[in-house]
Amino acid sequence: MVDWYKQEVLFHLQNAFNEQHRWFYLGFSKRGNRGDADVCFFENQNGFFNVVTDTYTSSDGKYVHKDYQQDCVLFKMDESTLAFKRKFDTCDPSDFRFHEGTMYIMWARGENELELTDYQFPFPNVSTQESGVKMMQLLRADKILVPETDLKQVEVTLNKVAVPDKETTYWCHIQKLDSFLQQKHHIVQFEPIIMTPGIVHHMEVFHCETDWDVEIPLYNGDCQQMPAEAKVCSKVIALWAMGASTFTYPPETGLPIGGKAYNPYIRLEVHFNNPELEKGHVDSSGLRIKMVSKLRQFDAGVMELGLEYTDKMAIPPGQVAFPLSGYCIAECTELALPPTGIVVFGSQLHTHLRGVRILTRHFRGSEELRELNRDDYYSHHFQEMRNLHYKPRVLPGDALVTTCYYNTIGYEKATLGGFSISDEMCVNYMHYYPATKLEVCKSSVSEDALENYFIYMKKKEHQHHIHLNGARSKNYRNIKWTQQRVDQLYTMYIEEPLSMQCNKSDGLRFDGYEWEGAPITPIQIKIPMHRKVCPNYNPLWLKPLDRGECDLLGECIY
Repeated sequence: MVDWYKQEVLFHLQNAFNEQHRWFYLGFSKRGNRGDADVCFFENQNGFFNVVTDTYTSSDGKYVHKDYQQDCVLFKMDESTLAFKRKFDTCDPSDFRFHEGTMYIMWARGENELELTDYQFPFPNVSTQESGVKMMQLLRADKILVPETDLKQVEVTLNKVAVPDKETTYWCHIQKLDSFLQQKHHIVQFEPIIMTPGIVHHMEVFHCETDWDVEIPLYNGDCQQMPAEAKVCSKVIALWAMGASTFTYPPETGLPIGGKAYNPYIRLEVHFNNPELEKGHVDSSGLRIKMVSKLRQFDAGVMELGLEYTDKMAIPPGQVAFPLSGYCIAECTELALPPTGIVVFGSQLHTHLRGVRILTRHFRGSEELRELNRDDYYSHHFQEMRNLHYKPRVLPGDALVTTCYYNTIGYEKATLGGFSISDEMCVNYMHYYPATKLEVCKSSVSEDALENYFIYMKKKEHQHHIHLNGARSKNYRNIKWTQQRVDQLYTMYIEEPLSMQCNKSDGLRFDGYEWEGAPITPIQIKIPMHRKVCPNYNPLWLKPLDRGECDLLGECIY
């Protein structure tokens, strides 16, 4: 249980011990590793369940050290129940500060007695049956209950699709909505139906945004061969990615679906990730969408922030945490948002395999406000749709900057933006109300800036395999990367103008601004303030990346 007022978490575990177990631990680490972990040990000594010890591990994970400051506060411990609490931030440099992103919770139990009276002892080895690591959002918003009882539901699923033996497939299924949706409803919850775990990477349901009487051909096949009429099926209704579960809307809002002027066709898009090229999988995955006929106060909407899916953006090889930023510039929100702005209540962050950290920053003029969402320990295996504890209001003229960090250690060629699982994405699916016509607020570097970059690399850096009229992807991959060339690429991305997508649901840009060559939103690095409550706090913002860390704002020197 999370107590936001007291800034502490109450842990309550059942069956931590049984007759033969002498100890149990619960620990917190950066990415599930034993090294530099924060661990609470609980012991049964001579039949008494009364020993709790706050510890931390060595950098190599081989040894456990007793912490000079004991912050695991025990409530109850017996043969069936374990309850203790810990503050979000203990101000102890050996403790792991709890945060609202993905956390890695370690656990184990054993039968041998520990030497916890010593200030250092070997980290206990146990079998995989008696230990584990679980990813979770520990500091999550309070659970939302659906107050309505008369729920209707629609299942949008594939129908026994033979999964292709290809690494990446986007499969599309177009269907017509049930007749009861000739009346407007509000979606209040959706949940995944997964038939081939590990193969289904993510799914989206889109509405076909056109006149009510336009018929869209029913379709079931590769998205690349989808009928041209289905290009209008691009307004996001529901989405899921690997690791996510059920998403519930706040009681004041729901996503509109149906109505007399509502086109009755929707499209399900499923991304199959099949790197082993396995054959024989048959899939009927999709989403179960629950809705109510009595409308709530606000219509909700979904907006995509981040980077365009384009090979104009690239990540050099050998990088620990190379940042790419996608901009939703002030000029776009000024045109598209209502005078009172929008309230953001949910967010899903998304990359492919190399993403390790994501955040969306919120600017109002020269002032930086609280981040809209961030995950410093992001994993593509755990892409939850998250309700936000703090619900920011985004006003016309505000700017939102989504930055993704990528680890390309071990790769020899540049990684490009694109749809394949071997390409990369940087997206924040932002859920908000009241709904607007703004569907996509994303960017990439401008065409002119990229052309000038390749000219410079060919003529000044003597990268002769670059062809100025050739494919961008080949040009990026033909560069022999040095640190200087990595620096030059990074500098171009943070200084040069943008190609801005300020798009409506029909895919067209808003009128009223020149979106190609739009100026970039300036970002300042500032010393973080949120730990000044701790005595003797050192505000040094930069930490060494070789330990997998960045500054507290997520600014990384790659």
